[in-house]
Amino acid sequence: MNLEMISVSNLMNPKVQTVNEDKNIMSACKIMHENDIGCVIVVTIAGDGSPVGIITERDVVRILGKQSPSLLHFALWKLMSKPLITIENTSSINEAIKIMNNKKIRRLVVVDKNHEMTGILTQKDIFKAIEKNPSLFAEFYGSNFSPRFKEIYERFSQYRFENLTPDI
Repeated sequence: MNLEMISVSNLMNPKVQTVNEDKNIMSACKIMHENDIGCVIVVTIAGDGSPVGIITERDVVRILGKQSPSLLHFALWKLMSKPLITIENTSSINEAIKIMNNKKIRRLVVVDKNHEMTGILTQKDIFKAIEKNPSLFAEFYGSNFSPRFKEIYERFSQYRFENLTPDI
């Protein structure tokens, strides 16, 4: 088994936390805190509630770092990261890694052939799968090392180190 053979649908999390686009940052932070997650998907309030953006922990830090308290009250549609980067659930993990690396992102919204959201795939999901399977580890980190993917390899190493050290 290799990264090209594993489909995104096998590793994605189908339980996606969402927040309406008219809510504020505090609403998004509350959802992230209550669910111990690093992002929420922003959905439309009108129509079918389709995904239109994402708010991540990094976005929150960026917004708070601007030192403008009024930003906390802005609607999410003004602050969210967009356009939303998606991947089809039938795509391979290898393709997901390439997209994440090229776009410099850590999460992909997974959609079906009708572009309906079916889940979310994070780098941690991929890292967990690679770590559990020695052949995937060798493929990802060993003989196929490419300088183009240096950033994602460094994050994987950091992930492995964090999971080897005991909580203090």
